[in-house]
Amino acid sequence: MEKFLNSLPKPVLVLGALIIGIAVVIGFQPPHTVCDTEEEALHDVLKGKLFATQVKKITTPPSILREKEACQLGNSAGSCYEYFSTLKTISDAVSKSSSKCAKQLYDVKEVTVALNNGIELMARLAWGVKPPEPGSMERFGWLTDAEIATFCRLKSTFIRANGEEAWTDLRNAVSAKLPGEEVPQAPEGTVATVTPRKASAVLTEVDIWNRSLFSVRCEVF
Repeated sequence: MEKFLNSLPKPVLVLGALIIGIAVVIGFQPPHTVCDTEEEALHDVLKGKLFATQVKKITTPPSILREKEACQLGNSAGSCYEYFSTLKTISDAVSKSSSKCAKQLYDVKEVTVALNNGIELMARLAWGVKPPEPGSMERFGWLTDAEIATFCRLKSTFIRANGEEAWTDLRNAVSAKLPGEEVPQAPEGTVATVTPRKASAVLTEVDIWNRSLFSVRCEVF
């Protein structure tokens, strides 16, 4: 084999090595798929909202970070308007994908974090600082029909990509964080020493579901 290689002209050896190198690179790089194309389109559509932008080496964070912070601090329809609108835009972008690509698009790190956090924050805002009354409009807090419709859209997008079982797991994870009682604020100048119990410590799983935004009938919205 060595004699054979030595007998070959150098240009032939170089060409052969180049062909082998290209074959190895192609072998380690999976072919570009339709879902990859849809993922690229997702990045283009959500650039600036969900993905950072870069101009002349200056990186600008996505607007959703600022919008989420404003929503958490303001805790009102006005302060959360931009945030909810962005969540809806992200959800729509994922939902427009083909069914076989929905999972790949949802699994994009920024998408997963944004939509999962959005679902959790909306549920927490509706719940408030203590358990609302079961089966009443109180379980929606200050959320209007339009905002509840956005929550339902997020739910639909999640289930389409991840399935009903994953939705149940997410719902249970969020429900475990909901407060089960309101603790009075500590007097000014003092530090609160009482930690409120979680809803799971004072309510059953069914009762938590009945009092939470998760029990909304999305077919109505």
